[in-house]
Amino acid sequence: MPVYNYLVHGTLPPEQKDAAIIRRKACSYIILDGKLYRRGFSIPLLKCVEEDTVDYNLREIHEGINAQHLGGRSLARKALRAGYYWPTMQEDAKEHV
Repeated sequence: MPVYNYLVHGTLPPEQKDAAIIRRKACSYIILDGKLYRRGFSIPLLKCVEEDTVDYNLREIHEGINAQHLGGRSLARKALRAGYYWPTMQEDAKEHV
């Protein structure tokens, strides 16, 4: 993830426009113990989830111990309240449902 590389190593893409976008987005993120977190509005820190664990997290919220079988939008918000974040969470939740 370019934001992670910028925050940890200080590396930016060679193109000026892309570098400006990464710098702007990096203000919303923080690194703690080597893990990337997004600063939330009502929840202080949201853990950024890697792409390979997104399906597992959605399945656990949707069908896990407290299986509520939510709709797409509700499932995405429940994941957010659980402290998780990834950029495509709305689309992934709708697709999962």
